[in-house]
Amino acid sequence: SASLRLVGGGSRCDGRVEIFQRGTWGRVLDDQWDVQEASVVCRQLRCGEAERAYNPPKPERGTGPVGLRGVRCTGHEPNLTLCNTSLPRRALLGG
Repeated sequence: SASLRLVGGGSRCDGRVEIFQRGTWGRVLDDQWDVQEASVVCRQLRCGEAERAYNPPKPERGTGPVGLRGVRCTGHEPNLTLCNTSLPRRALLGG
């Protein structure tokens, strides 16, 4: 499964979500990010239950490559890459 990390927060369980695939860390961009997606990230990182989901304005979303976009989770997936995204699945798997 893809590796996730949270950057720019107060702890390893707080911050902006990034995903590692094809040898590089990329941002996870989503205009509708909410606690369902955050719950999956927290579970995957073994951070317990999500307390809240941040949705910063566009200028605060960082720069650099985009790893995932348009993520839609039910909140029960064990891994963020199992949620629906707007990227083709084979691209997520590096195929």
